[in-house]
Amino acid sequence: MKYQIGDSILLLSSKEEGTVVDVVNDNMVMIEVKGTSFPVYLDQIDFPYFHRFTQQKLVKDKPKLIPGDEIKVDRSKYEVFKTDKGMFLSVLPVYQMDGLDETVKLMKFHLFNDTPHGMRFYFQIWLNNQLDLEIKNEIQPYNNFYLADLIFESLNDNPRFEFSFFLKEPQPKLATSVQKTWKIKPKQMFVQLEQLRVKEEATITYPLFEKFPEKEPEPPAPAEAPKKKAPITTLGSGNFASLLSKIQLQPETSLTPKHEVDLHIEALEKNWKGLSNIAILAIQLNAFQRYMELAISHHQHNLIVIHGIGKGKLRDEIHQVLKQTPEVASFVNQYHAKYGYGATEITFR
Repeated sequence: MKYQIGDSILLLSSKEEGTVVDVVNDNMVMIEVKGTSFPVYLDQIDFPYFHRFTQQKLVKDKPKLIPGDEIKVDRSKYEVFKTDKGMFLSVLPVYQMDGLDETVKLMKFHLFNDTPHGMRFYFQIWLNNQLDLEIKNEIQPYNNFYLADLIFESLNDNPRFEFSFFLKEPQPKLATSVQKTWKIKPKQMFVQLEQLRVKEEATITYPLFEKFPEKEPEPPAPAEAPKKKAPITTLGSGNFASLLSKIQLQPETSLTPKHEVDLHIEALEKNWKGLSNIAILAIQLNAFQRYMELAISHHQHNLIVIHGIGKGKLRDEIHQVLKQTPEVASFVNQYHAKYGYGATEITFR
């Protein structure tokens, strides 16, 4: 592999510099540029050293400052305003060699929030009209969130994604929520994957909504009748109506910080039997992410995550997240008298 995690790279298309944060496969790596992570093919990047060397020196050396001249410059007026392009679903195909051919093994789904609003969201995957996975979490402004992996053969099971978004900080002019349904059409997906290969691009992106919709005007009520509440704005059709009512009547109890988190599925979900391995992994990673963020916000010194041994998939996914979390000073998975090799101890900065 030409690149390793931590290498500095140059994005050839925009000449922006970034850092390798993960190795996806032999042909693709995950890079971070200006706080945003996304996958690229190896021929789309290069080491930045030659580019730096060949750049002309456009600015003369700054003169030495005389004492008293060190006046701080207000840089806020030079900051670039962030955009408001909406919410997107990204699909990253993962390939494997099948003889002499390269075929798609599975698809990784990420949620991209390119809006200035932090949101709570509820996400479901339905296969053959049966609930396969459910996630409840938050996504910050201008950030992304890993949702789930879907085995490529699942395209034959009529997959359907259900989304419901709520503003973390309600706005008086914006709707209470947005609902969206996204269905995968196998024939269309095959065509898009082939186009992706031809263009040598990494991901397929689908817009879920452009902007959080404005609140519908409240209809005038008769003098004798009490005023009605404004209806919830919905986009698309979905199966979240009953879930939405439960959310409004029974708000989620806030989590309590812990110094030890057990991620065994039976400790997280009562009705876990019958769930697919991908669904179980998503629930475990979801719980880990929430408790880690809670530990950081409460300035905990350390956190022990019990992931078990098994095949090591959950442990490896957790370690990848920890490598990309700036607040993590160190983490170790070594033998412990209580947990054996089935736990990782995290130390925060």
